[in-house]
Amino acid sequence: MNVTTKNYIGYEALVYYLKSERKNWSYHGFLKLNRDTIVASLISLTNNSSITLSKWQSLDTAWFNHFLDNAKELLEPKTYKDLPVDTTITFLSSSKETVNASVENLTKTLQSNKLINFCYDIFHKLENSSYAQLFYKYNEKDIVDKVIKHPMDLFTINSKLENGQYTNLEEFEYDIHLIFHNCYTYNDVKSEIYCSEENKNNVTYEQVINDTLPVTSAHENLVIGDIMPFIGILKTFLSTRSRMSLSSADESMLQAIVESLLPLKYRISELSLVMDGKKPKGSGRFNYLDIFVLKGTGDNYICLELKYISLAGLIKNQNIKFGANELENLDKILEKENEEFLLKRPYTYWSKEYKKTNQTTIGDVLNNGIDQLRSYVNIISKGRPVDYSNSGVFDERIKITKSEYNILKGYVILVIGFRRILWRPIEEIISNYAYIKV
Repeated sequence: MNVTTKNYIGYEALVYYLKSERKNWSYHGFLKLNRDTIVASLISLTNNSSITLSKWQSLDTAWFNHFLDNAKELLEPKTYKDLPVDTTITFLSSSKETVNASVENLTKTLQSNKLINFCYDIFHKLENSSYAQLFYKYNEKDIVDKVIKHPMDLFTINSKLENGQYTNLEEFEYDIHLIFHNCYTYNDVKSEIYCSEENKNNVTYEQVINDTLPVTSAHENLVIGDIMPFIGILKTFLSTRSRMSLSSADESMLQAIVESLLPLKYRISELSLVMDGKKPKGSGRFNYLDIFVLKGTGDNYICLELKYISLAGLIKNQNIKFGANELENLDKILEKENEEFLLKRPYTYWSKEYKKTNQTTIGDVLNNGIDQLRSYVNIISKGRPVDYSNSGVFDERIKITKSEYNILKGYVILVIGFRRILWRPIEEIISNYAYIKV
């Protein structure tokens, strides 16, 4: 059976690990990078029942077989033969009591971190909305004729998040409902308005939840080294775009979409870098990484370089007239086109730098993006410039401090039209700095 037909939690993460560029692969290395995936598969197998030593052994056997089956198909025969396979899942040599206690503590920690991040993402979505001022703390002098039984506002919720006062989602949800409820009470004119607005409460809150959940999930997977969920969400979002916008779509559109799919708290767009401190401004001194993703509770900082291939730039080479229908038909063809042939397609674009039309191929655009990203990640790993003549991160939105060990990962994401996405990882780099959004 071909491995591409298999379907289990963590399959894509395993295939990605085995296909990634590295000097060696190991079962231990996969487990170390995909702790959350292992826990998720365990929960799905046990249906949240008690975790025994035998269940851990069963899980270990299942994942070990998955690893060997995929490695045999994806790796070169000699590489497969030399794989180190003597490491098993943590806790297997422990007592039954230690296993249960360790798994319980690990699961609680992961759940707690995810809860906090999820709540923060919802909070920031409300805070950055156009109606955020309605949820600020009210002035008691203005509501002398109204009763607010349980005061609550965005500032109080933020304080409770920062102090770790929420122990479950229900507590957070209760406070969110309170600020909606108080908002409608404070702005009440007639009871009919109050009732109709209160009914909208649940709809609004559910919409916030539905918008936030996939974004949170995509970020969590991205910072542990699994880009596939993020690519899936990006593809879903692009599929909702109108065919009429195919002719005008460009990299700025792609940048805006990707930004919307990452939590505001963890992303920095167009991170400013001093590429060559010896050059003057305007002559190659500065450049900008499209998106820098902070790791939060994950393992890696992520650098994203975005490239967009306009369908108009592909069809111009055919010297034919085209409109929305022709672009949509080409979009459907490219969605399933063989990648090797796709990368050789000629592409025409306007160069802002040289102010002229250039000819290249999709493959060259992708390779240039990889080279760009490698240079960006290398600069980021240096921290801030030591002086005016040095290279480094030059951006007031980020605080950089000394740290023993951090991993910088990079991905080039190339979108063609609205239906085809190619992506490539680059070699990870170790940085002795930690990066925090100001």
